[in-house]
Amino acid sequence: MRAHRARRAFTLVELLVVIAIIGILVALLLPAIQAARESARRQQCSNNLKQLALAAINHHDVAGHFPTGGWGWNWVGDPDRGFSNKQPGGWVFNLMPFTEENSRYQSASDGNPENITTKQLDAVRSIVVNPLPLIDCPSRRPGQVFDKPANGLFIAFNSAQNPADGNVAGRSDYAINAGDRNYTYTSKMPAGTAAGAPHQNYDSAKDFSWNWSPTGTPVIPLPPFQPKPLSTNYLTGISFQHSEVGNKHVTDGTSHTYLIGERYLNPTNYETGLENSDNETWCTGFNNDNFRCAFDPPEQDRPGVSYENRFGSVHSGGWFVSWCDGHVESVNYDIDLLVHRGNANRADEGSPYGSP
Repeated sequence: MRAHRARRAFTLVELLVVIAIIGILVALLLPAIQAARESARRQQCSNNLKQLALAAINHHDVAGHFPTGGWGWNWVGDPDRGFSNKQPGGWVFNLMPFTEENSRYQSASDGNPENITTKQLDAVRSIVVNPLPLIDCPSRRPGQVFDKPANGLFIAFNSAQNPADGNVAGRSDYAINAGDRNYTYTSKMPAGTAAGAPHQNYDSAKDFSWNWSPTGTPVIPLPPFQPKPLSTNYLTGISFQHSEVGNKHVTDGTSHTYLIGERYLNPTNYETGLENSDNETWCTGFNNDNFRCAFDPPEQDRPGVSYENRFGSVHSGGWFVSWCDGHVESVNYDIDLLVHRGNANRADEGSPYGSP
């Protein structure tokens, strides 16, 4: 009879050693995995801006100018009003037909550019709470639909109200270039400034006195609290209230002028809707939610710190921006301020705001 040798099992010490080795390997690999994931997210963010830039260029080919900035934060888009400065909605809404979203864009059409019907009100609200995937930086915050505590259930004069049990709105991580002046919104807009019930028509815009011409020339003097410009009170960017800016106005060259970039946000309020520059919607007209300027330097997102007008991002090292010729770059946060301003001014001829 042969004797059977007993199987030798792992000792507790050997098991702990194996676990420790696995832990060390995981610790070594995890940063590399996270870095690879962040690299993929950064690439996606850059691709988003590339697609938005191409859409803006296609918009220019069709309309003759870059997307208008709309009227202000109390208005969103209406497809029946076209692409001119008669369009109340912001730049992102105007790019929908050029980002394979034309069917959804047209869903808000009632065929009547002067009146606002119930069909349009309901369809526009559906668009507001379902933002484009292209306006989401995957490194920043999951999803793009968050609470909207500002102005109660009101969304816009040409949108249905939010329901009490679903007061949310879609938001964007990107902003279009409004220039190098410290100005990305105005309280002067058709229908006044107070939020209220939806309107039945656009009569308030028919004889409205705008602050600027479609190319940013001041119609009336700017308020005294605004910084004095180099020589004129122009709005110097690509899109702003009531704008129609085309390549012919970008005399610094399309490859030297910002188009659309990432915007700074306070991480404390990524999802609360309590930040003054992140409390409206992605379809909103001229407003610091969707427009930024280069008066101040760009910044990386910092918890508890609010900058309402700055470009920036959550990425370490720099923020992505597309230029008017369609190319995309990562720009360092420590970019010289005068260079930054010069990149945002479409026609400074080498003398950015603040130059001696």
